[in-house]
Amino acid sequence: MKTLLVFHVLVAMIVVGALTAAAVAALSKLWESARRCTLLAVATTIVAVALGEGLAADEHAGGGWLDASRGLTVFGLLLGGAGLVALTAPAALFLVLVGLATAFVMAAKPA
Repeated sequence: MKTLLVFHVLVAMIVVGALTAAAVAALSKLWESARRCTLLAVATTIVAVALGEGLAADEHAGGGWLDASRGLTVFGLLLGGAGLVALTAPAALFLVLVGLATAFVMAAKPA
């Protein structure tokens, strides 16, 4: 197994965990914790994207599944994470769902 792939999956798991923590904190009205978790999620999303792009270039990967995951990541996680810093619990729940959808799309990678 490639080291780059392991780190990409590890960082992606941190993203989903941080989004889940942000959602729980927002639902509990712990806004400072929600903002910190969101900032962690945004930062680790950037790292996951960088690792993913390196991995895609390494494997010469391409296709609709990869384009879909990029769109979900950029528009759903990065912009949604920035929006969560300013908004409330419904945005947090939306981000968790987008994070899970991205993981689902990435799991559909053809062999």
